[in-house]
Amino acid sequence: MKKRKKTAALLWLLLLIPALTLAGCGSGGGARGESETSQDTDSSVNLLEIKKDGTLSNTTKEAFAPGEYGEEEALKDYVLRNASECNAQLGEELVSVKKLEVKKETVTLVMEYGSGEAFSAFHDYPFFYGTVAQAYEAGYDLDVELYEAEAGEGASISREQLLEMGSRNIIIAQLPPREHLSVQTNGKILYLRNAQCVKNNVARLDGPEEGAVGETAYIVFK
Repeated sequence: MKKRKKTAALLWLLLLIPALTLAGCGSGGGARGESETSQDTDSSVNLLEIKKDGTLSNTTKEAFAPGEYGEEEALKDYVLRNASECNAQLGEELVSVKKLEVKKETVTLVMEYGSGEAFSAFHDYPFFYGTVAQAYEAGYDLDVELYEAEAGEGASISREQLLEMGSRNIIIAQLPPREHLSVQTNGKILYLRNAQCVKNNVARLDGPEEGAVGETAYIVFK
C-alpha cells in the first residue's frame, strides 16, 4: 500500500492540474451558474469520461519540463510500469495507457479503466462507480442529502428516496488535497452533493486544501 501511495504521488506530481470547467446549469447548492467564466484551456485538462460500456477514460494535459522529469521515453516507461503493477495488484487487466505524447512542452495522457475500482486503485483515493443498489450492497454511506442538479439546495432527496433509485448510476468519490477532477457522465446528472454541476452531464469535484480532509462527493445520473 505504501508503494502504491508513493507511485500515485509521483505520477500526480507531474500531472496535478486544475479540472476542466465548462458553461453551467442551475445555480446554488453546488451548481455553477452560467454567468461564471469558463477556465477550460487546451493545456490544462483533467477529465474523466464514463462511457456507455461502463469503462472510464481519463484525459489529462499539463505542461511538461523534460529537465525536471526526464525525457519522454522515460516518462512513458514510468507510466506503463505503474499501470502494469496496478493490474498485477488487481489480478486482471483493468488499467491501460491509450495515449501518452509530448508536443509543444505539453504532455497528454489518456488512461482507460475497466471499473471504478481500477481507477481508485491506480489513483489511490476512494472512488466508486456503479448503481445505487451496488453502492448500498458494498456498504457505502448513503445516508446523505442530495440536491437536484438543476434546482440546487432548494430541492433535495433523502436516503429513502435515493435507495428507491436502485438502478440509477452513482459516483462516490473523496478527492485528496489540491486534487481537481471533472466527470463527464453518459447520462443526465440528476442529483449531487459536494460537486458542481457545470453542464447537464458534467460535474466538477474539488479536493480540500492541503492538510484538510475532503468531504465525500456524490453524483447520481441516468
